[in-house]
Parts: sequence; C-alpha cells; structure tokens
Amino acid sequence: FGDRVAVTIDGASYVSGGPNAMDAPLSYSSPLITESLTLTRGISSVSAAPETLGGHFSAKLARGEFTDQDGMTASGFAASRYNASGSQSTTAGRLTGASASHKVSLLAEVDRGDDISTPVGDIIPSEMSRNRFDLSYGYRSEASEWLVYGGQLDTQDSGTPALAMDIRSIETDLAGVSYSQAVSETLRVKARIDANDVSHWMDNFSLRQAPAMPMAYRQNFAEGEGASVVLSMEYLTSFATLRTGVNAHTSEYDSTITNPNAAAFEVRNFNAISRDLNSVYVEALQETGTHQWEVGARYNRVSTDAGTVGASGMMGMMAMNATMLANNFNSAERALDFSDANAVAKYTYVFNTMHSLLLGAASKSGAPSHQELYLWLPLQATGGLADGRSYIGNMNLKSERANEVTIGWDYSSKTARVSPQVFMKKIDDYIQGTPSTNATANMVSNMMTGSPALQFNNVDAEIWGFDVAWNLSLGRAFFLEGTLSKMQGKRTDQDDHLYRQSPDNLRTALHYASGEWHVTLENHLYAEQKDVSRYNDELTSAGYGVVNLRGVWKPTAQLELEASVANIGDKTYQDHLAGVNRAAGSGIPVGERIYGSERSLAVGVNYRF
Repeated sequence: FGDRVAVTIDGASYVSGGPNAMDAPLSYSSPLITESLTLTRGISSVSAAPETLGGHFSAKLARGEFTDQDGMTASGFAASRYNASGSQSTTAGRLTGASASHKVSLLAEVDRGDDISTPVGDIIPSEMSRNRFDLSYGYRSEASEWLVYGGQLDTQDSGTPALAMDIRSIETDLAGVSYSQAVSETLRVKARIDANDVSHWMDNFSLRQAPAMPMAYRQNFAEGEGASVVLSMEYLTSFATLRTGVNAHTSEYDSTITNPNAAAFEVRNFNAISRDLNSVYVEALQETGTHQWEVGARYNRVSTDAGTVGASGMMGMMAMNATMLANNFNSAERALDFSDANAVAKYTYVFNTMHSLLLGAASKSGAPSHQELYLWLPLQATGGLADGRSYIGNMNLKSERANEVTIGWDYSSKTARVSPQVFMKKIDDYIQGTPSTNATANMVSNMMTGSPALQFNNVDAEIWGFDVAWNLSLGRAFFLEGTLSKMQGKRTDQDDHLYRQSPDNLRTALHYASGEWHVTLENHLYAEQKDVSRYNDELTSAGYGVVNLRGVWKPTAQLELEASVANIGDKTYQDHLAGVNRAAGSGIPVGERIYGSERSLAVGVNYRF
C-alpha cells in the first residue's frame, strides 16, 4: 500500500499534496472519464515506472480518438449516476472534435455527496464535493503524434473520518505534453513532460464535531509541486524488441499546522522537503512463438532534503519537548541519497493453444518517502496509514529491497479459462512503524494521543500468496467468472504479522448477456482476519459476505441505462482495509473500524454520440 504501488495516468506520475495523501494518485482520474484502469498482475516490467516494488496501476483518460476523415467531426458522451446511500451523484461528459490529424477534447466530471449511511449509523463526516476538468489538443501525422493537455482537480469540503482532519480544499493544476516519433520502421522515440501544483487546506472542526477545547482546534495548509520528464526509445530487431529510457522526477512539499484560536501556535511539520528521482532502464522482450521472455534492468538514484523545522505557541513540557525534537532534527544531516538497482526476468512457455506456463523473478527496490524520513514531531501525517497512531520519521532508513518469484499457469478452452498464480516475496529492510525508543517523542505522543509514538524503521519481512482468475461459459447467454485471493505477510526478524493484510476472499459472479441486456449477480466472500500486527494494535475483523446485483439495458447503440443494488442483504460489515474512525459525533464510535455502506440503490444513464 502507499507509495510502494506505482500509479501512472496516461504515463504521468503526479505528486500528492497532502501529508496523508488525501489526493491519492488515482483521485486525478475520475471514474466516468476513465477509459481504462489496468493492474499489472504479478511482476511489473522495469519500463512501467521507476519504483514498482508493490505493483503498478495504469489509468487512461477517455480523451477521444482521431478519425480517418480530413474534416472535423464531433463525438463524445454525457453520463450521470446516482447512489441513494449518501445521495451521491456523479455527472460527467466529453466533447471531442477530431479529424485524421487534429483532436481537441474537453472532459469534465462533477461529484457530489452527503454523509454515507451504514446499518449502524451515518459516517460523519463523509460528504464530498469534487470537480475534475481536462482540456487537450492532439496532432497526428504519418510518423508522429503530439498531445498537449491542461487540467484541474478542485475538491471542496470532503470528509475523511479515518484521518485527523477533513478536506476543506484541494486545488490542483495539471499540465503536460507528450510526443511520439517513428524514426523508421524499426525505431520509435517518445518523450513527455508533466507537472502538477497542489494547494491543500484541512481542519478538524468544520465538517466533524469540533473539539471541546478551543486549544485543540487544528488547521493545516500544505503545498506540493511535482514535475517529470520521460524519454524512451523502442527498437525492433529480428530477435527481440529493445526498450530503453530515462526518467527524471522532482517533487517539493511544505506543510504548516496552526490553530485559529491561537495566533501564536504554529508547527512546521514539513518544510522545504524535496525528493528528486533520476532513473535509467533497459529492457528486451520477445512475444512470439512457443518461448516468450522478457528481461530488464533499471537503476534509480533518489536524493532527498528538508529545511529546518520548529514549533511555537505550545506551553510547558510540550513546548520544551517539541523544541528538543526540532533542535535534534535541525542539527542532523538531512540531505540523503539512495542508489538502487532493479532487475526483472519473465518467461512463458506455450505448450499449445490451451496451456501455458508462466515464470517470473525480480529484485525491486523503493527509497523511503518524505514522511518516513522527515516526520520530526509525533503526528499522524503518515501518507494515509489511517490507524490512529502517531509516528516519527527516521533519517537512517535504508531502501526496501524485495526479491520475488512467481509461478503461474494459464488454461484456456472454448468454454473455460483458469489462471492460478503463486508468488513469494522476501523483503529486506521493509519500512514500518515500530515502538519508538525516543523518550522525548514518546512523552509528546502520550500527551497528544495517550499512546507512545511509533518510529519508521527497517525490518525484515516476507509476503506470499496465490490468486486464481477464472471464467466458465454456461451456454449462449450465461457465464460465470470470479477470483480467489489469499496472502500472508510476516516479519522474519520477530514473530509478528505485517500491517494491513488483505483477508482471504472469493468473488463469484453470474452473468446474463443477451442482446441489449447484461445482468450480473455477484457474491463477494471475505474470511476473518486475525493475522494482524501487534506493533500498532491493529484491529481484527470478522468474515462476511456481500451480494450485489447490477443490470444494464442498451436499447440503442448510443444509449445505456443501468441500475444496481449493492449489499442486497443490508449486511453489517467492516472491510479489514478500511481506516479507523477519528471523528467524534459519528454513528461509528471513535477508534472503531469504519463500517461498509448499507443496502443502496444506484441508477445511471450514459449517452454516446
């Protein structure tokens, strides 16, 4: 979870502006304006992104396509969805004017919602308000293609009850340009530049029940800036496809906490943070015939730094301890460098049209995040861990190193397909919070939260598991499909489980597809999760099952109507990966894992032209 999972949107990586990733990377690609969302199963290629220790998601916005005509033609869609739980609504549209050479596209989505209802009460606050816009121009010739875009994500007054504060505002500007050129029949070069700028306000008193004491009011202003440059080349030989490229990514962060009731109170929890990543890779793959293989290597150089920090407006022992922690931080060497090599090898042997064997091995690395390095005061600004504990950083951290092997099998016939895959990861210097031995930090944390601090440290770990994807035809109109997933993560330097492990789960869906109708009945079963981490008092969770029903009617080629019922049985359940409630005045007690939504009816319409 977190920064271990690389996310790209049309090949671009964006900086999250909030210290708790309230604007998580995929929030920049809203649902209805997304053409595709792809998860790489198993080991990600080195060309996918510089840091893919935990996997890779790739989203593609629906910016429309060029046509085969010289004149401009208009196309697009208008879509809307409404969910009764929390009166959530999403309205989106695209208008594209395109010819064989030119393409102008405007995307827009507006999301609104009230507090979500669960069988045990409303989640307060869980209201949301978000606008997303994207304007792009593309040019295509016989040998080259350009795309220039600019966009904005504007989020206002959105509740995040698993965190210490709620979103008052996230305003992000995005821009970029990409270029692709076929130099010859065997050589293509690509280049892209992307940037985003985030301004972020949050507080703990506007959307949720305000603290009883005026001195406990908090508001936080955070800023983030990021820019990336990617240059790549693909060369086709008679033997294999060769790919090589370089990445340069720079990011900057600032975050200041204040109290509107006390002008003197100020905490500079992140000041002048920088994280620069420079990377180069080479990759070769061959995808024809009985033997299919891929090998690749990447070298990453990550440089980080931080400005001086401090706190003012505190009283007594809290002020003295905070000053001591700030002085220790400011006197330390804060400019850090991490150099890491990555390697990937994947091989597929095709026995025949029905059976294939898949093998993979990789050594992947990931440098620490700025929260893990530079969080000098015990706070919950942890990149979204949402576990209610206070953490401090550690400038002595090493990069994580995951050595992984995968074995898979694909069986495919006219009526069935099954694809099991087993994986094993041995992770050296895995970064997680462990009980702090810093007496000063523990005193501050106990005064603020009643619990000692956790410090980010390197430990040793392993993660293993398997998953199965399958489908089965039941005739012309009916088919079954589903997934089975199981995983286990443990520390190997002591007897403890890793934090936030997905419970074993089985999803089965029965589909009816005939003519203009497509109906899906889905059952998702989750096992109980008792293999939890002791280090942060992680809560266990009970097993449960949820049944969902969705129907789509397409009366014409342009019009699509949909209706669904989620959680048909109105099941009371808690997703093990959900955060712990931090907001008083909610239907869910403080310190309890947030519940899933009650039975909810949703309807939608999508018109394409």
